[in-house]
Amino acid sequence: MKNLMEIKDKYVELSKGYIDYERLNNYLITHHSTAIEGSSLTHTEVVLLFENGITPIGKPFLHLLMEKDHLDALRYVLEIAGAKNKLSVETIQYISSLVMRNTGASYNMMGGQFDAAKGEFRKGGVHVGKRSFVDYTKVPGLVKELVEYINAEIDHCGDYISANNLAFDAHFQMVSIHPFADGNGRLSRLIMNYIQHYHNHPITPVLSQDKALYFEALEQTRQQKDPEIFRKFMFDESLKYFQEEISMMTQEQVLNQTKGKGMSFLF
Repeated sequence: MKNLMEIKDKYVELSKGYIDYERLNNYLITHHSTAIEGSSLTHTEVVLLFENGITPIGKPFLHLLMEKDHLDALRYVLEIAGAKNKLSVETIQYISSLVMRNTGASYNMMGGQFDAAKGEFRKGGVHVGKRSFVDYTKVPGLVKELVEYINAEIDHCGDYISANNLAFDAHFQMVSIHPFADGNGRLSRLIMNYIQHYHNHPITPVLSQDKALYFEALEQTRQQKDPEIFRKFMFDESLKYFQEEISMMTQEQVLNQTKGKGMSFLF
């Protein structure tokens, strides 16, 4: 953990020297989270979309909507965390409605009708691969229990390690409840970011290139009933993320004088 803390502190210090770093970092967080869920936009395309309004050619419109909805949800989550607002079941449903605002569908299942775009809990069974999730009748109670746990613990875990342990545990628990028909992964990662930002710690992603490792860590944690497995994975992800960002921020442009020309170009 000592190495992680040193790298984290270096990341925080370097990021202070960049104009609008937080805004641009929100694009990166959004890119990773939506890419895990199937968005085909690259990080550069996400930045151009939000900064310049440039729509990438040949990409599904649905993927653009995923990016927009996630960024709106992330901004809301950071706003309530910065204001030290506690969570509620209704807040969770509202965040989910932001995530699914333009891509959520209506369903008619055994428990009745519900609309994912409105943040309504699922009223039917759900499975991902070979993993089935809890009966829909248990969802409201489990979400309430999780929200109450987060609210009870969040003011008692201000240091980096304990705050992130809570964030990672909440992430794991929310995605394991799978309370909505869609968008559960994005929601769970946003709740993690909420807890991190509540204590002004850096918000971190699950790196999209580690999607398979992420799913494996979730499944291993369930099979072995050991939250330390997922915590370790997420701390490793955070370290990797900090290192990648530090590399970007410290990479100097190279002056290269073109043969026969008087001007040196920056590369």
